[in-house]
Amino acid sequence: MNTEALSRQFTAELDRLSGSAETAARRAAAFDAFSATGFPTRRDEQWRYTDLRPISTAELDFAPASPSAELVSRVSESLERSGFDATASRLVFVDGSYCEALSRTTDAAGISIASLASCSEADLPAHAHAPLDGHPLATLNAAFAREGALIAAEAGARTAAPIELVFAASGHSGIAAQPRILIDLGHGADVTLVQHLLDLEPARGWFNAVTQIVQPPGSQLTLYRLQDHAEHQFHTALTRAELAEDAKLICGYFDLGGRLVRNDFDIRLKGAGADADLYGLFLASSGQHTDNHIRMDHIAPGTRSAEAFRGIIGDRGHGVFNGKVVVHRDAQHIDARQSSDNLLLADNAEIDTKPELEIYADDVKCSHGATIGELDDEQMFYLRARGLADDEARNLLTFAFANTILERIALPELRERIAERVAARLPNDETADKMR
Repeated sequence: MNTEALSRQFTAELDRLSGSAETAARRAAAFDAFSATGFPTRRDEQWRYTDLRPISTAELDFAPASPSAELVSRVSESLERSGFDATASRLVFVDGSYCEALSRTTDAAGISIASLASCSEADLPAHAHAPLDGHPLATLNAAFAREGALIAAEAGARTAAPIELVFAASGHSGIAAQPRILIDLGHGADVTLVQHLLDLEPARGWFNAVTQIVQPPGSQLTLYRLQDHAEHQFHTALTRAELAEDAKLICGYFDLGGRLVRNDFDIRLKGAGADADLYGLFLASSGQHTDNHIRMDHIAPGTRSAEAFRGIIGDRGHGVFNGKVVVHRDAQHIDARQSSDNLLLADNAEIDTKPELEIYADDVKCSHGATIGELDDEQMFYLRARGLADDEARNLLTFAFANTILERIALPELRERIAERVAARLPNDETADKMR
């Protein structure tokens, strides 16, 4: 879909999109900003390794119909088969539309969970309209976003159990869901949030999400995301967070599916003692492309960040890791670490990894590293010598490589669910079961 066709669809849908005249003006300004640049191309340095032409040339529907009763029933059955806790606080979205029948929005003490479309302008936090400069796809989301979630926590509030956001795709071709997630924490609040992305049937569509986070002093957010799209889905996402004094952010991202996946992280450590811990695992094979692109800004002194991502690249798979740490002037005594470890399982597997440091202070501790390798021959020989077949030995070693990241998940049930999905995507998942 070229920019001209996209403009016609935006004009046609603007009156149907919810909001006031002021909201409509903001949408129009966002679309104009996107139109000025269009879809990023590989000529842009930040998109050097990721070609968006499969998205930009696709016929897409940015305002799909609400899910039918039959579709809601299918999603419900899928959630039951997947072992989701029916009693958990959760919001469910189907093809980008909020599904009240499958959601449970009982607020915990001091914590509000709401569908974004149900919120008035007065309900939205100040950062809801923050500019998304430098992120064209997020700007397009700002123009078209109809739905999403608002998670708001009062000072000192804590989640007793994780809040779940479930985004299900029906399998109807050409749907372009554009959800927005706003997270607004109070001083000292402690919230755990889990995002699940799943597809009922294989179909070519686009999921383009924006998550905006503001953390005041002493707050903590733990955010997990399991992306388990079907094989033809396009997935792009921006996670932007601002951390004040002594705030802590923990993000665990797991990308198992999708045809083309691009995750952007824009993390700003603005208060002394702020701490961001990002880690992730991705699997890519059979023509899959997964790109993790991170910018970590250490703006205040005494801040800490850690990035640890692992990729398992199979036949015709392509992975990308670009992590950039920027240490601003006067941001002394910071500690920043990056690691990108990648396992290539086939001769035509490919990984591009580019950790970067940009430092404008002189009393800092920064490190980065990247490894790319194959399965160890000696370890393979050791396992085969003890009676394991070649494919069993390969899967045990591959799962062990992934499990280093999986072990960091603090929620046992979620850890088990993700481990099962990782194992299921290995050639011999029964072998991988032995490692868990």
